[in-house]
Amino acid sequence: MPFWAYRLIARLYSLTLSLSEGPRLTYFMLFGEGEVTWRFRRLLHPFTFRLIRPDRGVVLQNIIRGECVGGQMPSNAEFIVDGGGYIGDSAAVFLSLYPSARCFVFEPSSNFIMAQRNLNAYGERAVLINAFLGRTKGELAINEADVGSHGQQATSGDKAIPVCSMDEVLRLSPNGRINILKLDVEGAEVEILRPPTPWIASVDFIIVELHDEAGYRDIPRWLCDAGFKVKQQRGLFFCNR
Repeated sequence: MPFWAYRLIARLYSLTLSLSEGPRLTYFMLFGEGEVTWRFRRLLHPFTFRLIRPDRGVVLQNIIRGECVGGQMPSNAEFIVDGGGYIGDSAAVFLSLYPSARCFVFEPSSNFIMAQRNLNAYGERAVLINAFLGRTKGELAINEADVGSHGQQATSGDKAIPVCSMDEVLRLSPNGRINILKLDVEGAEVEILRPPTPWIASVDFIIVELHDEAGYRDIPRWLCDAGFKVKQQRGLFFCNR
């Protein structure tokens, strides 16, 4: 089957699933403009998204279809790290699924503002950080493009966005562990997960979206070597110890 046909079928299937949230939402997803706030069954609080292709896509994928929790998830989680939070879609799902968890959400792009709007209702359980998640601490300029924003070396006049390392993130955990780490960082996952990664011994569960040939070739092997069982579910890899 051609890839375009597969994507069309998947989209039609997702839109059919949106009927469970109400036919009005399906109408918005197909024909709406501007933005809409909706009370989704999966979430504890209403969620606002723009009626543009990237926002509709993550709503269908993560909130309606629940792909970000589609693997064998832990029974409990207290400290969650969401690397690449976009508009707060996956973080809202995590915080709704684990009502005692805190989620630290890293989003370097201007979508950070929309993520704040969506996660404010979760109070201190949601911590928004306008920064990249990376291998080492530093600063990068940002190249924004739809859902995915890429970091690049800053030149004169560029706005510098902080890069937080995994060692820094671990220090935020009250017990020194990350129960769930989600990485959707547009290719930077290769550098983050490239051995040696001593911090990974303090991570219980990883959800990672891979973006390039190097990631598909190396990351599953690296995670298996680190003691994880790796299973692909749709476009995500769920890695459990």
